[in-house]
Amino acid sequence: MYLRVVRAKVREGCLWQFREYYESRIVPALAKTEGCLFAALLRPAAKSDPSSCDSLTLWESAAHADAYVESGLYDELLDGADPFLTAVTEWKADLSRLQPAQRPTLPDPDVDTYPVEVAREAPADDASQALFLRIVDHRVEPARFEELRKTYEEVVAPALLETPGCLAAYLVEGQRGKSQALSLTLWDDEASAVRYETSGQFDALATLIRPFLSGLYQWRLSLTAAGEERGLRGVDLDVSGFHVVAGRRLRRSGS
Repeated sequence: MYLRVVRAKVREGCLWQFREYYESRIVPALAKTEGCLFAALLRPAAKSDPSSCDSLTLWESAAHADAYVESGLYDELLDGADPFLTAVTEWKADLSRLQPAQRPTLPDPDVDTYPVEVAREAPADDASQALFLRIVDHRVEPARFEELRKTYEEVVAPALLETPGCLAAYLVEGQRGKSQALSLTLWDDEASAVRYETSGQFDALATLIRPFLSGLYQWRLSLTAAGEERGLRGVDLDVSGFHVVAGRRLRRSGS
């Protein structure tokens, strides 16, 4: 599997118009695109950047994602979103004094891509749609990445799927290669994700993967400012939450 994230910024007051465009135009187009498994428009749960709005798509393979881009459909859908995106709007304003033939190409949003190492999903339920995405960023000892992957696949992911409200769990290799791993979990709602973290189960699962983290990261996790030993706590991992504004599972892997 392959994960693709398009990072965009939405004009003030245009979020729900963009949501409507995403739901009515982008999702149906992706549903017809071979190899696209999941699509969602995300907003950070933290309100640090109210204009941030990312599109996350999950693909059967990198080849399917590349074919989607090369077909021209990605550019077509992006062009349709122009009226709602801040960067494009500001760019057009800066160029308003130029004749059309003099204007350079509009800038595209940043795109991040990640290979998926482990993918586990709850049984299909058309009535249950993910409304919250949780991402945990781990700094990994590269030589032990495979051990981390195996532990996640055999222990962590099954435990997550047994947690009420968890719909899917993915482990992806980060942009820094095998020195970084991201755990992505999809939830019925934010409350389910919060209950999971505050129950102590997150800390228990994090302890299982602690041996595979980088030495520097383990040192930071295991010592207080006074140098006293302490247990691993969830706040020591980089955890981010995102509300799913629009989108849904389009098909299951292999279907």
